[in-house]
Amino acid sequence: MFNRQDHPPEDRTMITALRIAIVCIAGLMAAAHSRAEGFDLITPAEAQQEAKAEAEAPAEVIRPRAAPGPKGSVPSIQVLSPQGPAGAVGAVAAPVRIEVAFKPAPGTRIVPSTFRVLYGLLKIDLTDRLRKHATVTESGVVVEQAQVPDGQHRLILQVGDDQGNVAEQELRIRVGAAS
Repeated sequence: MFNRQDHPPEDRTMITALRIAIVCIAGLMAAAHSRAEGFDLITPAEAQQEAKAEAEAPAEVIRPRAAPGPKGSVPSIQVLSPQGPAGAVGAVAAPVRIEVAFKPAPGTRIVPSTFRVLYGLLKIDLTDRLRKHATVTESGVVVEQAQVPDGQHRLILQVGDDQGNVAEQELRIRVGAAS
């Protein structure tokens, strides 16, 4: 056992500094562990809200679409991951990696700040949450370790170009065991 009276003040100062360093290192390790676990892209409460809204809404089909701008040509959004055979997304496990490529219309440039992510029928805006954990550039978006509850989820991805043209692409993800 450490007895303060048996050690000079310099040793006590060193021991205090070591204790502080250990606490700091433990904090950094906990932060790194939480980053490795990912972040909640969609919370369980949002998933429940969305499931209830879809159950109560009349059946509708939402198709990938783009809103034409002044020139009539629009950028495009291509989902690279998750993706299964022939573009179909089967069941994936959480955490999910999402990778999307943007292609500008001829003579235009993608404006990364216009990128948005909306969740489902309720169009819950997930953009700010995703941006904290993603890399968004003119060429696309990469999201690592996105925690998504088990079930079916629909994300609506949007991006615009410097001419005001906006593209919209739907991404449907089934998280959990294949059924």
